[in-house]
Amino acid sequence: MKNQFYSLLFFAGLLTSCEKAIDLKLPDNTPKYVIEAVLTNEAGGCRVAISQTKDFTGDNTFTGVSNATVTITGNGSTQVLPATGAGVYQQATLTGIPGNTYQLNVQVGGQTFTAGCTMPQPVPLESVYVQNQQGSNKDGSLLKYAVAAYHDPSGAKNYYRFVQYVSGKKEKTVFIANDEFTNGNVVNNRLSFSNDNDDSARNIKTGDQLTIEMLCLDPVVYQYWYSLKSGAGGDGNNAAPSDPDTNLSGGALGYFSAHTIQRKNIIVP
Repeated sequence: MKNQFYSLLFFAGLLTSCEKAIDLKLPDNTPKYVIEAVLTNEAGGCRVAISQTKDFTGDNTFTGVSNATVTITGNGSTQVLPATGAGVYQQATLTGIPGNTYQLNVQVGGQTFTAGCTMPQPVPLESVYVQNQQGSNKDGSLLKYAVAAYHDPSGAKNYYRFVQYVSGKKEKTVFIANDEFTNGNVVNNRLSFSNDNDDSARNIKTGDQLTIEMLCLDPVVYQYWYSLKSGAGGDGNNAAPSDPDTNLSGGALGYFSAHTIQRKNIIVP
């Protein structure tokens, strides 16, 4: 039995994709559709990428699936997402509104896939700073981690994802958090990760431009990232024992996330 994998697109900023290969153990070699759909509260933040799983022995390049019909319903109307590239569908005028629920419909290859997602209320990202740690990186630089500070609101369950860029290079670690133990508290969330491949470009160093994005997630989407992080060791490079959880129906892999996004930039002292 062969393993299969799919390319996971991490969306950030204006949703410029960053590709990442995720090894998945599937029950057979039958290709599955992979749908990675995002709607944000920013202009231009609506994008759907469609691909298919590949054999373990195949390359890890993103090969998009064309000729799909993609719609998102919400805000009192249904919007068609036209193709803007191979396997990429976007709608520049559709902007999500916190509190609203959105429905995704994808028709491709004679199959239909659907998902629903409610965009949460945003929790303000108050500040970003860098915390020095004991020890050093293998390249000799001082060990530093980014910290995202925010005040978690009480009375509601909140789910977060953080995306880190160092001088434009996206950190591959999946950073997620919830408020199970921090409900109503001021939170200083240290974005720790293991630079297991000794890539010096991943290290935070003095003079780097550090960008942190904070995404407020629907709980079902949080579960997707949690299962991906748990199954793939947090960085997507290890074999996962099972497919990540999904809110898509119809048998596709991936997710539909309607989330808020905000970001802060600093120069590392």
